[in-house]
Amino acid sequence: MFQSRSLFVKNLNFKTSDENLRKHFNEHMKEGRIQSVRVKKHMKNGKNVSMGFGFIEFDSVETAANVCRDLQGTILDGHALILQLCHAKKDEQVVKKVEKDRSSTKILVRNVAFEATEKDLRQLFSPFGQLKSLRLPMKFGNHRGFAFVEFVTKQEAQNALQALSSTHLYGRHLVLERAKEGESLEELRARTAAQFTDELNGFQNTTKLSKKRKHMAIVDEGSMKFERIAM
Repeated sequence: MFQSRSLFVKNLNFKTSDENLRKHFNEHMKEGRIQSVRVKKHMKNGKNVSMGFGFIEFDSVETAANVCRDLQGTILDGHALILQLCHAKKDEQVVKKVEKDRSSTKILVRNVAFEATEKDLRQLFSPFGQLKSLRLPMKFGNHRGFAFVEFVTKQEAQNALQALSSTHLYGRHLVLERAKEGESLEELRARTAAQFTDELNGFQNTTKLSKKRKHMAIVDEGSMKFERIAM
């Protein structure tokens, strides 16, 4: 399949305009020219607002490939850009795939640092829309390392999912997962608890194995010392 001269740009700050996006690439490109820039928008509360992704078309396939390599992960308006080469006549399919992924208003957030509070998570997610609920399951006085966030609309959930996919909180990378269509918070909690238990068991088994290996090493070292003394 032939590559086009366009790049799919994800993880845009919702404040980033076409002009800012063009300026960022113009300033960092080593060669080649930009033909067009388009931040994908949609209507929200009567206003045309960004959806957090867009497209940039260049003067050649080579320019697009070089820019994708050189500017991957560069920071624009506080967001690390995710760049992907488009394929000829596939731009609209990419857009449709992103839009189709709005299957639920609920998001599962895993790998939450134990220092994080419900207030921290509300401050992180609330800029993307109205929160219907935010739950941080507790056990023995501490939360369990995951949270459930529910927005009022599917679009708001999609915006948060896209924008926060590379976010770190208290040094830990948040893992965001879309809830399945029609999945209740209770079902989501049960599924997550099962995953959490599996991960914990795996960790404990690894720890036990490490301790066993350490014990064997100590025994071996003791045997060697005894052999040296006997000699």
